[in-house]
Amino acid sequence: MRVWTHPAAVGLGLVLLAALAPTRVFAQGAPGSGQGTAPPRQPPPPLFPRHRRGIYRNNLGIEVIDATPQSPPLETDDPGVPDKGEYEINLFTHADLSKDDRSFDLLFIDANYGIAPRIAGHELPTQLKFEIPVMAARGGHDPYTLGMGDAKFGVKFNFYTNEHSGLSVALYPQVEFEAPGTDSIEKGLAEHGQTLMLPLLVAREFHYFTLVANGTLSKPVHDPDRESTTTLGIGIGRALRRKIAAMIEVRNESAVDFTGNHLMFLNVGLMHGLTRVLVYTQLGHTLYSDDGVGHGYIGVGMKFMLNQRRP
Repeated sequence: MRVWTHPAAVGLGLVLLAALAPTRVFAQGAPGSGQGTAPPRQPPPPLFPRHRRGIYRNNLGIEVIDATPQSPPLETDDPGVPDKGEYEINLFTHADLSKDDRSFDLLFIDANYGIAPRIAGHELPTQLKFEIPVMAARGGHDPYTLGMGDAKFGVKFNFYTNEHSGLSVALYPQVEFEAPGTDSIEKGLAEHGQTLMLPLLVAREFHYFTLVANGTLSKPVHDPDRESTTTLGIGIGRALRRKIAAMIEVRNESAVDFTGNHLMFLNVGLMHGLTRVLVYTQLGHTLYSDDGVGHGYIGVGMKFMLNQRRP
């Protein structure tokens, strides 16, 4: 007996059989079960994982030094901030020497504290800063005057860090003023009025060194005799050994229109880490100044990283 079958009926039957046949549901397979699609590709590890200030443990668990150009020992600063709840205390001595005028920061106290306020649901690494020097200065052959120099308060916002490109950026608004009750202005150790400063700090890590650039606008307040100034600085840092770092900077200070008050200088800094304490030294000299007077700079100090949670 012959069974005649229309080609369309055959096609429809094959479609129904395919639809009713048991099949594996690949999309529901659990990762690693041998079923389903392959697990999503993991992003590559960062080339420049975020590191900590001072001495820290890298991805291999080895203690190394933070070789980023920073203040101190340099004037140029980096965007990095202490960890949340961590103190960074710098105590150092610095001298500015010229043929006629000399000034010494006998004890410069630079205290910083790390916080992490939440903004739009994200923590913003932030640093609170207060600094004040105990100074001695003289002009010509006059006797030295001893007292407190200008105090400074600032807040550094490290608002951008990219661990894949090694780029980080921070804003660091600050105000400089005479500490109350010190009579620093009368002694010639502090400026009249106050000074508002807005630095932009940028750092870029490379495989063999770290580059930092700063641009700062400074505006005097309540002192018509002083003019606004701008500062541009660039620094390079590199670790020489696990706990020894070298850094160098070129920095230029001038009027906002670059027509006067030029002072360009070069500084070299060395840092050596001793677990939670770092010691550093700084040497520098002017490259150019409008008054034609050469200045030499020398400084030594210690950095303390205080955080009970730090391993």
